[in-house]
Amino acid sequence: MRCPKCQFDHELQTTECLKCGIVFARYQAALERATDPGARAARLPLAPPMPRAERNDAVRDDTVRELICRALAVPSALIVARLIAGTGLGTAAAILAMVLHETGHAISAWLTGRWAVPLLWVTPHGEQRSWGIVLTLTAATFFAGFYAWKARRWGWLSLAAAVLLLQLIVLRQPAPGAIIVFWGDGGAMVLATLLMAAFYAPRESARLRNSGLRWGLLAIGALSFMHVFLLWTGPWENIPFGEIEGVNLSDPSLLTEMYGWPVTRLVDRYVRLGQICLFALLTLYLWGLASAYLQTRRTLKAEA
Repeated sequence: MRCPKCQFDHELQTTECLKCGIVFARYQAALERATDPGARAARLPLAPPMPRAERNDAVRDDTVRELICRALAVPSALIVARLIAGTGLGTAAAILAMVLHETGHAISAWLTGRWAVPLLWVTPHGEQRSWGIVLTLTAATFFAGFYAWKARRWGWLSLAAAVLLLQLIVLRQPAPGAIIVFWGDGGAMVLATLLMAAFYAPRESARLRNSGLRWGLLAIGALSFMHVFLLWTGPWENIPFGEIEGVNLSDPSLLTEMYGWPVTRLVDRYVRLGQICLFALLTLYLWGLASAYLQTRRTLKAEA
């Protein structure tokens, strides 16, 4: 089928373009909405068809390139991030991780029904639960899930369902303050993993797949994750116990002194969370590599 946008034609593409990534039904609907009713009949002539050999070469090059990227990108990003963490550039990784750290505080506060404003180095949040915030978050998640279902975005629908389940679990916990504190570094590792996972976005996400955005998110995620993970797997003297001037006790000190967590339990929970994130990323890596390999085989077989 010929792509109405880039005119690329290939027998394997039936619902989406293998070159530019558009979904044919959505592109046509958007084109009709943007076109004046009186001008819809006046169709521009199609560009000359691309030679078959050139089309096959373009598809083959695209699938092979994607296979190589999926094989090397994530492991290379983590290795480079590990090397950077031991140099003077580790400060940049610390700043990126701090953004995700404060976002983790804010998200966990919202899940417990408290207002929160993520800022650099600190996240002010409410002390009491607000059912207005609880209902607002629930309604927003339901709306996002419904929109994902209508758009047949099953990944986003699964994420919305996971958020609702997580909110239900968090609301039943007896110590929401400890949850908010823990999910600073904990949230940083989870969010960094999600940023790296965005590298495996489906073909429908043409804006992400065909731009440098996927590489930028991968770099930010790898640097942030490695900075936090190395902190909790390294020597205990590197853990920032003590007081942050002008703010409060640091997160590790709050968890050990205010909430009574033993240091061994604190470190073990962060390390285990990091290992779970790495295992999830490894699973996604293997799936992405296998799917890209199978796609390459199908493409080469169709050309034979």
